[in-house]
Amino acid sequence: MNGLGAVVTGITVVVVLVAKFAEGAWITLLFIPLAIVLFTVVRRHYHSVKVLTTCMVPVNTASLSQPPIAVVPIDRWSNITRQGIEFASRLSTEVIALHVEPAESSELLREDWQRYVEEPFRIAGRETPKLQILPSPYRFIIIPIIQFILDLSKKHPDRNIIVVIPELVEDRWYEYFLHNQRGRLLEWTLLVQGNERIFTVSAPWYVGERA
Repeated sequence: MNGLGAVVTGITVVVVLVAKFAEGAWITLLFIPLAIVLFTVVRRHYHSVKVLTTCMVPVNTASLSQPPIAVVPIDRWSNITRQGIEFASRLSTEVIALHVEPAESSELLREDWQRYVEEPFRIAGRETPKLQILPSPYRFIIIPIIQFILDLSKKHPDRNIIVVIPELVEDRWYEYFLHNQRGRLLEWTLLVQGNERIFTVSAPWYVGERA
């Protein structure tokens, strides 16, 4: 049936081309070969990806003994930051919060960090997350964070890096475009410049649940 359908379709195309060639049917004559070439290229791409990703190697259980390092980019102390730190602390005992200077809130952030993070962790007897202040004389935000993460990955070639990106989730979909653009840019840049040991994960804080 498929063969018969293909033959009938082919005959129809030929008839239309001959009868309506001067009226624009010649476009079809160009489109069909281009479509065939496109489909062939796409099929070859999927096949090559399948070949490259086919795995015949078992899970490396030796690497599971090395816990990941969790990195959390933050701008100030907030509910969004708090949730990101809490989530990162569930993933790893070694958490590094990254804050890029210059920023007016840097000194205030240090005070808040000691009060709201260091003291509770110390009381709980757990390893305290580290606050890392990154200098940025040209007021770049993403570049210093990316460089720190890449350097951290080189410094610890036997460990994975989990980048926890705190995000604000608004009630209305159109308000999404007003927030989280740096987070999306950071995630995209890490996918381009990172490696297979660097992972990104979102820590969403929903406004609607607190309204």
